[in-house]
Amino acid sequence: MFRKWMLLAIAIGYSTALFAQDTIQYRDDDQFQKLVYKNVRVAMEQGTVKGFMQLWSESVNIVPSQKVAVKYVKSKQEKPKTPVALAKQLNEQVFVIWKFYRKTDNNIEGISISATAFPINEEGTMMTNKHVLEVLFNKTPGFYEMDSTLFLSDVHGNVFGIDKVLSYDDNADLALFTIKNNKGIKLHPLAVGDDSPVGSQVYCLSNPEGFPYYFSSGMVARNAKYQEFGASTERMDITADYAIGSSGAPIVNDAGALVGVVSSTHSIYSKQRQDLQMVVKQTVPVRSIYSILKK
Repeated sequence: MFRKWMLLAIAIGYSTALFAQDTIQYRDDDQFQKLVYKNVRVAMEQGTVKGFMQLWSESVNIVPSQKVAVKYVKSKQEKPKTPVALAKQLNEQVFVIWKFYRKTDNNIEGISISATAFPINEEGTMMTNKHVLEVLFNKTPGFYEMDSTLFLSDVHGNVFGIDKVLSYDDNADLALFTIKNNKGIKLHPLAVGDDSPVGSQVYCLSNPEGFPYYFSSGMVARNAKYQEFGASTERMDITADYAIGSSGAPIVNDAGALVGVVSSTHSIYSKQRQDLQMVVKQTVPVRSIYSILKK
């Protein structure tokens, strides 16, 4: 069966205090990007953001599919939250992965949004898709002339360098890494939940291209396993909207617990392959998250 996988990467936004943000406030994305650019230039001058070559040299020999012993928060039975409360929660828990471009003869210096990540503990262990960091695992570095580095920012524009990639899994499309939190900024990890059955309500805060911090809701439409790809290839298909630019975005249940991670889409066309009929949203289920975490 033909499958078209769309890799997803991008994110953005900024706001106020944890779970008490004014989400009615209209964001100025241009001002946010200017703030992040200003902060990352300072961080690079201070040497707290590693360059692409250093990140690659430290990551290229990581053995894939290795379980890692890190702290994480296990969700407890909680009452459902309102969608408004969930949107406010996720705004503080979602991070942006940016790419920094150096000036060349053909390009100006600048930054662009690359993907999404989120913390699983207060110490700064982050999760995203493996394909987001793919370039760091290739045996031969495949950087463009203008590529400089990857870094993160939170919703307030605070900047964090990638410290160390801990593990990744090809089949599960997940990667774990740590960030440098030099200013001791408090992180608010997502609690890791349990598998969601078909029909259960789910929510996604993602950043489809051109529409950052897009909050959508839907349900689990299907839980499927693709045995031809090996272990940890289960996917949770959902009806909540997302698109290119959403890689690494968290999927949560109605209590705000992590139940999946955005990974890809599969477009279904008519027989003539001209008319788009349906887009299946395929996410990594929480059981695959547990598959790379040591208890």
